[in-house]
Amino acid sequence: MCKVILFGGTTEGRRLADYCSRHHIETVVCVVSDWGAGLLPESPWLRVRTGAMEAEEMGALFRREKPALVVDATHPYAAAATGNIRKACSAGSVPCIRVVREPWEKDREGGGRTVWVETAGEAADYLSGTEGKILLTTGSKELPVFAGKEEGAGIEGFEERVWARVLPSEESIGLCRRLGVKASQIIAMQGPFSLEMNMAVLHMTGARWLVTKESGTAGGFSEKMEAVGRSGVTAVVIGRPREEEGVSLREAVRRLEPYGESCPRRISLVGIGMGGAGQLTGEARSLVEKAQGIAGAGRMLDSVSELCAGKEVKGTYKPEEIRQWLEENPQIEEAAVLYSGDTGFYSGAAALLELLGKYPDRYATDVIPGISTVSCLCARLKTTWEDVYLGSLHGRGLEVEELLKEHKRVFLLMGKKGSVGELCRRLTARGLGDIPMAVGMSLSYPEERIAEGTAREMEKEDFHGLCAVLLGKKT
Repeated sequence: MCKVILFGGTTEGRRLADYCSRHHIETVVCVVSDWGAGLLPESPWLRVRTGAMEAEEMGALFRREKPALVVDATHPYAAAATGNIRKACSAGSVPCIRVVREPWEKDREGGGRTVWVETAGEAADYLSGTEGKILLTTGSKELPVFAGKEEGAGIEGFEERVWARVLPSEESIGLCRRLGVKASQIIAMQGPFSLEMNMAVLHMTGARWLVTKESGTAGGFSEKMEAVGRSGVTAVVIGRPREEEGVSLREAVRRLEPYGESCPRRISLVGIGMGGAGQLTGEARSLVEKAQGIAGAGRMLDSVSELCAGKEVKGTYKPEEIRQWLEENPQIEEAAVLYSGDTGFYSGAAALLELLGKYPDRYATDVIPGISTVSCLCARLKTTWEDVYLGSLHGRGLEVEELLKEHKRVFLLMGKKGSVGELCRRLTARGLGDIPMAVGMSLSYPEERIAEGTAREMEKEDFHGLCAVLLGKKT
């Protein structure tokens, strides 16, 4: 016997299986393939059943397990499976919820680079009247249609024109080869994929056409469509087979809550360095990749955009807004909140830690350090910083002149545009115009600039963006 029977090897299905495991809900998870089974967490609370089932087989499973709830988290295009689940639940009077994937919210016209069709056969017919290479991202199930083995003539010139992106399973790759897809034109990868990955594949294949299903946010559809827009190719989109009634992943988690034990969610406060995924430590990258939700200021999210595919994303750095986002999204069991530089150096991490610390039964926190601004600037200058006083003029007032009397070197985070020039004029006016000064502008970004001179000389320079200053002689 079990409390829940969960259908689906989808992203949502895996998320719900992980939730059931963490909250000790006895669950039978039903997936079609061994590949889907291999993606599920190993847990004493989960039993995995592999293989497709008809309604009668489902009914027998329900009678044997006597579940309190059945959850249908199968793919939006798996209409037959959903029909069988509903039929079996109705016959056995078993409560059932259907998890409906959130649709893509952007303009369906896609900037004039999108063709909408209803079936794979229609997509094949359309593409037969075109020229150029084609990237198929619909998986292996529809490949026979595009190859002309089912439902029509298929794509003219299939073997020469088509690149197929499929799961890296023996079954998928074997089907590609049997249908005539060349080995050099098989891309075996597990999604969902980032914008950068989609663009790289489009560039590598030289595709003029990308074929996809409208698989929603969780399926990485937004990243595909953005890649299409940026690469100048045309998307051929197979629309959803029908409008469905059901619940969101968020609501499905709420329905499961009464069956499980309460445990705190894990929130990682991650320092991402000065900018760009290249400065992430291995630990930080691993946690961001693992997180189901990511929050942070827009610049932080942009810097790790390739790690955000298929995740819940919230553009804010304000602690209360982050807590509210977490409360509204109980399906996020593990979240990463991003901060520039290091979490312990004039970082907003302290305020969020204080707030979440008021709810120890709901949140467990980790703090992951990053490469700080002072560390980055001193590395660029090839100097040490053990004798440096660390301060900030970013929204704060400091008597810099007094600090220079007490310390050989002073490091400062700068604030608004023009603040470096204001500091130089202030120092010069107070008789400190000859003090050695180094300025780091937009550290680690492509527009990074390092300038050295005296405060009087730096007064003439134009600095913009995020800046940091080191005052005093290098050691």
